[in-house]
Amino acid sequence: MNAMERLVTAVQDLSLARDLDTVMAIVRRAARELTGADGATFVLRDGGCCFYADEDAIAPLWKGQRFPLEACISGWAMLHREPVAIEDIYVDARIPQDAYRPTFVKSLVMVPIRTASPIGAIGNYWAARHAARPEEVRLLAALADSTSIAMENVQLYATLEQRVAERTAEAVASRAELAEKHEALVRVQRQKEELAALLVHDLKSPAAGIIMACRSRLRSPRLEESERPYWRSVLAGAEAIDRVALNLLDVSRSEDGTFTARLGDVDVGRLVAGVVELMAPLAEGHGQTLVAVDEAPGLRLRADGELLRRVLQNLVDNALRHGSGGDSVRIEIRAADGVAELRVADQGKGIPEAMRERIFEKYVRLEGGPASGRGLGLAFCRLAVGAHGGRIHAEANAPRGTAFVVRLPGA
Repeated sequence: MNAMERLVTAVQDLSLARDLDTVMAIVRRAARELTGADGATFVLRDGGCCFYADEDAIAPLWKGQRFPLEACISGWAMLHREPVAIEDIYVDARIPQDAYRPTFVKSLVMVPIRTASPIGAIGNYWAARHAARPEEVRLLAALADSTSIAMENVQLYATLEQRVAERTAEAVASRAELAEKHEALVRVQRQKEELAALLVHDLKSPAAGIIMACRSRLRSPRLEESERPYWRSVLAGAEAIDRVALNLLDVSRSEDGTFTARLGDVDVGRLVAGVVELMAPLAEGHGQTLVAVDEAPGLRLRADGELLRRVLQNLVDNALRHGSGGDSVRIEIRAADGVAELRVADQGKGIPEAMRERIFEKYVRLEGGPASGRGLGLAFCRLAVGAHGGRIHAEANAPRGTAFVVRLPGA
């Protein structure tokens, strides 16, 4: 349970890393903490060699050294594209004994970074003999998958930043070509946003694995009731990562005209109840309560249920981040004259009237608001509600706070 929480944190940190040193620092710490190992190494494939680029261990290992792929266990993992766990290194012929003899290492696990054409490996080491459990190997493999995405992210962002810098220098050097260079920068920026969307799409893969594992565990009849809140908390964190990725992807799709709503029959009360169940652990973490008030029992809509669920999750997440301990967030269901109204109200500081329209624009955030906001959640909400022919707006919630009101036709 603690390992899954640590893995979620590592995945979040890796998604924000913009250079290789940061990636290696996150991975070397997380690798040890996930398995309780005495040491961890970050190995890069350098042509026909294994380069031990970084380490975190109780005593020095091989940082800065290179070994032939065929003479190194990290090379074996990369060449065979599979993890390897060795309980006693001194009885395994794949281990270069002379290299290990001066170290504390007795047992190890080595996993490749990316199974298709590996670009490196992550190694864990123990000072006492240790038979690695399958779940330990799976955790390290999941960390390696996220590391692969983060390294590609770093490389792509570095390339894009270099292109932007080159185009900017050219524009400054030649005033006559200023208009042309400006257009080039616009194209590069568009490419950067498209690549960012692709990178976030790749981030969904490890998040989906964590969500699947948590849901499987929560359905298990052997799960102790005392453990259930912790697994729900991990699930809420993983779904938050997935929600951010989906928001960015859908906002990007709206810009090229490929975003559409898939309509079906939606039971609004059941939809809201599901959102309350999903978001309750997050509310508890904020010391707040989440309440649903259904003033239109049996209300049904012709709508995209998945999009509406994410709209409500984004609004609830926004409300919780702007509230304080002891506050409550209300989701109200109303209907009149063929129009359904969903209202999410918080008890926070409120939104200035002058900002109530601007906050639905991409990347716009309230000054002094929570640092965790990314400026995409409300942009997605307006996009999704508009795809249903509806409208969303913010208004004051007496006596304090803000209410976001979604109005949808066809009730």
